[in-house]
Amino acid sequence: MALTPDEILTHEFTKKGSKAYIATDVDAFLDQINGDYEALIAERDDLKRQNEQAQVKIDELEAKRDQVNQSIFVAQEAADRLKQDADIEVKKQLTHAQESATKIINDARAKADADVIRLAQENAELTNEQNQLREEVENFKNSFLQLLESQRKLLESGELAEAVHRLPIGQITANRVGEIAKPEPVAFSESDDTEQDSGQDNVQGPVVVFPEEEQKEDNN
Repeated sequence: MALTPDEILTHEFTKKGSKAYIATDVDAFLDQINGDYEALIAERDDLKRQNEQAQVKIDELEAKRDQVNQSIFVAQEAADRLKQDADIEVKKQLTHAQESATKIINDARAKADADVIRLAQENAELTNEQNQLREEVENFKNSFLQLLESQRKLLESGELAEAVHRLPIGQITANRVGEIAKPEPVAFSESDDTEQDSGQDNVQGPVVVFPEEEQKEDNN
C-alpha cells in the first residue's frame, strides 16, 4: 500500500539506544518511499501522455468543428443565395406571366372591338345597298308602269293610225292598223305588272301588208 503524506510525516523509526535508529528500518522505509514515488512518477508520465493524446484529439475535433462550422456557414450562404435567386426568378416569371396575360387580354379586346366595328360597317353597307336596290327596283317599276301607260295611251289615240297611213302601204293594211289601234280600254294595276311583262312577248303588233301582198290578195 502506498504511503500517504501523513504516514511519511508521522513515521517513527526504531531507536537503538537513546538517539540512534536501526539502519534496516530506515532503509526499508526509504525503499518503500522510493517505490511509491517511482510509481507516482510513472503514473504522472502516463497521465501526461494520455493528456497529450487527448489534447491532440481535442485539437483535431476543434479543427473538424471549425471545418464543420465553416461548411455550415458556406452552406447557409449558398442556401440564402439560392433562396434569393429563386425569389427573384419567381417574381420575374410571375411578372412576365402577368404581362403576357394582360397583353393577350388587350389583344383579344382590341380584335373584338375591331370585329364589332367591321361588322357594324359591313351591316351598314349591306343595309345601304339593300335600300339602294329597293329604290332602284321601285324606280324601275314606276318607269315600266309609266312606259306601259304611255304605250296604252298611244294605242288608244289615233296618232299611231295616222302615222301608219302616212307610210307607203295599201289601204287594206291601213284599215287593219286602224282596227288594231283601237283596243278596248284596259285598267292596269301594280299586281298585273308581272303578268303584263311575261305576256308582252306574246302580243302581236300591227300587221303591215306591203303593196305586192295586197295585189296578190286582190287577185285572189
